[in-house]
Amino acid sequence: MIFATATIIGIAAGLQRTTIGALLGVALVSIAFMAAVAMSVTPPPLTTLFITLGGYNLGFIGYLVTADMMEQRRA
Repeated sequence: MIFATATIIGIAAGLQRTTIGALLGVALVSIAFMAAVAMSVTPPPLTTLFITLGGYNLGFIGYLVTADMMEQRRA
């Protein structure tokens, strides 16, 4: 579920079409993970962060590839 949510966030960041939006998405995901580590009695495994960042990147790159393919089809 974390991977799917991060993928959707990556697609949403791609739709904003700004570098700030993409960087802000990654920063917010990382800040949320750090807050979970700070608040939790037993910290979550670090692999959870890597899975989340992988999902974010997959969604973002997937959006960019799809947008590029659609742009090439128009030309």
